[in-house]
Amino acid sequence: MFIEYLRSNPPPYTQWINIMPGVCACQFQLTELSKKRALTLQKNESSGSFEVLFCLGGQITALLSSGESQKIEKHHILILSDASELLSLKISEDLHGILVAVDLPAFQKNPPSLLPDSGLRIDLCRLKSNFALQHGSIALCNRCWSQAVFDLRGYLPDDIFCRYCVFKALELLYLLSSRCFRMKDLTTGPENLQSPQTILYARSYLETHLAEKITIADLSRMLSVSPTHLKTEFRRIYGISVHRCLIDLRMRKAGELILCTNQPLYKIAQDVGYEGMSQFSVVFKKYYGTTPGQFKKMSKTGI
Repeated sequence: MFIEYLRSNPPPYTQWINIMPGVCACQFQLTELSKKRALTLQKNESSGSFEVLFCLGGQITALLSSGESQKIEKHHILILSDASELLSLKISEDLHGILVAVDLPAFQKNPPSLLPDSGLRIDLCRLKSNFALQHGSIALCNRCWSQAVFDLRGYLPDDIFCRYCVFKALELLYLLSSRCFRMKDLTTGPENLQSPQTILYARSYLETHLAEKITIADLSRMLSVSPTHLKTEFRRIYGISVHRCLIDLRMRKAGELILCTNQPLYKIAQDVGYEGMSQFSVVFKKYYGTTPGQFKKMSKTGI
């Protein structure tokens, strides 16, 4: 499996972390050509070992037993069992990511104290069966579940994100061992199920949180959809971008507050999401054709 490749061909940057019995993680980065770029796999009887690769960059081309190939790229997740029917893995020289290796029998024999027995036990027999239906390997490519994992990378230090990936790998194995497991539960996100309702809620959220700093990443994570899907569907439904809609909502609210209240302009700017008057004035003038101060004077004189 891939862990053997990393151990026999250690890349220039490798950091191993033994987090708990039966589980280890390797954060790695290939920065130069490896002598061995193709890994030949042999199908074995499954003993309960699994690997979860979180790809942070570069590419792996997996050759399937059917003769087809599949590319694993940035922000994709590849899950391998030790009975995988993949014939080989071709690795790009710039590949980097986090590999989590799980010896499930060893892990479940001595589960860590921070994971108390709550009934969420991974059923090894069912897990093997479900993997057999997928020929021993599963790839999550640009899906809602996997995208949510990688979205957190920018908020966590590298070592903490590596440990976070360990828990997400165990969560994946639990989901894949579920009695009611269906691949579409992982590969079909809410964007494909309730897209109009999700986008309608996105606009409603913008309208009621104008004073807050709102980013596409934060909004998509809250709605459990990918940023790309959110932007595409929002424009399809409303005819404008999320950013343009947010500006429209903020400027309309600002105009309403100027006309109907006696709040200072700096307070109105803060209420619609601008920390300083300078940026607020620039956007306001572009929207209304006049400065906030002039707009306020005209509203008082009835011009």
